[in-house]
Amino acid sequence: MKRQEVKDIIACLDNERTVFHYFKDRYCFDLIEFYMGKKGKDVLSIGELKQSCLNGLLQKTLVRSALTHCGNGKLHKLDLQSFWPSEITPFILTLNGWGDSDRGRDQTSRNQCNLVLQLNFDGFHMQEYHRLVKPNNHYRDGEGPFEYLGHPVCQKQRKTMSWIRMDIDFSTNEALIEEIQNDWLRKAKRKLQVIQRRRIKKPTVKPNQVYADIDADYEDLRYYVEHVLTPYQNIWAEASMSAALRFIRDELGISNVFYHSFETGKKIKAVCGSPPRSMYTQLPKQFGFEPTQVSPEFLMQDKVSRRYIKSIKNPNWFRLAV
Repeated sequence: MKRQEVKDIIACLDNERTVFHYFKDRYCFDLIEFYMGKKGKDVLSIGELKQSCLNGLLQKTLVRSALTHCGNGKLHKLDLQSFWPSEITPFILTLNGWGDSDRGRDQTSRNQCNLVLQLNFDGFHMQEYHRLVKPNNHYRDGEGPFEYLGHPVCQKQRKTMSWIRMDIDFSTNEALIEEIQNDWLRKAKRKLQVIQRRRIKKPTVKPNQVYADIDADYEDLRYYVEHVLTPYQNIWAEASMSAALRFIRDELGISNVFYHSFETGKKIKAVCGSPPRSMYTQLPKQFGFEPTQVSPEFLMQDKVSRRYIKSIKNPNWFRLAV
């Protein structure tokens, strides 16, 4: 995307009060709703659901429980939200831009920019974070112990759990999800593990003797990572993908969503090292993306991107119609 396109979308859609509620496997209800929309239906029979591409969702306890309440054998679109559980995790959504039209440095498929959707922690989490972790944000110019301001995270009052980088083309009705990633959960777990290894040799070691930006007591830090963050660890990837699909479909009006495969994504984005393979194998399969060798049309229209794609032997992608 051109930088001005990113700015225009942010100006139109950015809203600090946008709340996204998630619970484990909520994406199943989203996929059912998307399917209804594609079929132009507000009601779906259970028999049709069983015969559709969504048949695998019936193995989910959440979906089975919802279908037991369909006494007439029909699932109504308006009833989907009535099946939501009582325990729901809220996120604050914000938008940002990423990239300076430098593909090699920005890890973008085009020498252009990305639109970034950020999933930020809510107020309750932030209270627990400050109470238990006691971050020393003055240590590195306001950067907290579990974030990296060189990544596309929110740099206002919000703290970002995860982000989704996207390339959008309205003329071809296509969106490419470039990356789904988090720093916070990974860094928190890793830092606790390092401290725990130090305490094996010296049990009195305090967190700030290992990391100067954490003033927490050891037990408080351990409770934060192992208890406060555990619900987020269990849902962050699927919550991020679900929020992205919702945003692409409902806010941008795009219905064709592409996602990188592991090998093709590494090559076209010039990724150094190896990103988590599951994010480019298990996650798209979980959401029903179909493997395809057809590249996004807007990339093939771009001279530089087309050259990179043609240099890749058997490029592969994932595609989902929403």
